Amino acid sequence: MSEWFKERAWKARVRQKRTGGSNPPPSVKIFGIVSMQSKHVYLSKRGIGVEICIEDELIYSVNLKKENADLIPVVKIPLISDIVAYLDGESIDFSLYLDKLYWKRCSSFERDVYIKLSGVKFGSFVSYEELAEMVSGKNYSRAVGSALSRNPFPLIIPCHRVLPKSFFRDRNSLGGFSCGVDIKFILLKIEKTL
Repeated sequence: MSEWFKERAWKARVRQKRTGGSNPPPSVKIFGIVSMQSKHVYLSKRGIGVEICIEDELIYSVNLKKENADLIPVVKIPLISDIVAYLDGESIDFSLYLDKLYWKRCSSFERDVYIKLSGVKFGSFVSYEELAEMVSGKNYSRAVGSALSRNPFPLIIPCHRVLPKSFFRDRNSLGGFSCGVDIKFILLKIEKTL
């Protein structure tokens, strides 16, 4: 078990004690039941750890980390099955989950950026400028980059598919990624973009 996972599990237990939640048995892969309406699910595969927070049937957040061990939860949630299939290299259309996202965490501009970006399909990519043009104009590429850095739903909103203009010239720089450039590299390799 990685240090990141241990820290997340510890924080979930602290939250449980504060909110009076019950502790799940240690064999259960859901590690942070804060209330009956809230779940934290952790899985890892192909070097990527994925933590999903689901509250009241809405996806509240998705976090990605580098992880060595494979851990597939026993929880039967369609999103989990789709993430596992994605990490196995299958083309999954995560835009089906757009209506399940907790959009109150985002500004209207960020939501516009995320919805436009969700149209960029598996194995494809766009530049920050192209995405800005789709949203509101080429001059907004920095604002688009800023919105992507705050993306609370990586994978579902595929911000790893946005690359800087310099990538199209020399294929050296992948640009930034809120979960780390090494994760972005792995995701682009899974999609056979690199």
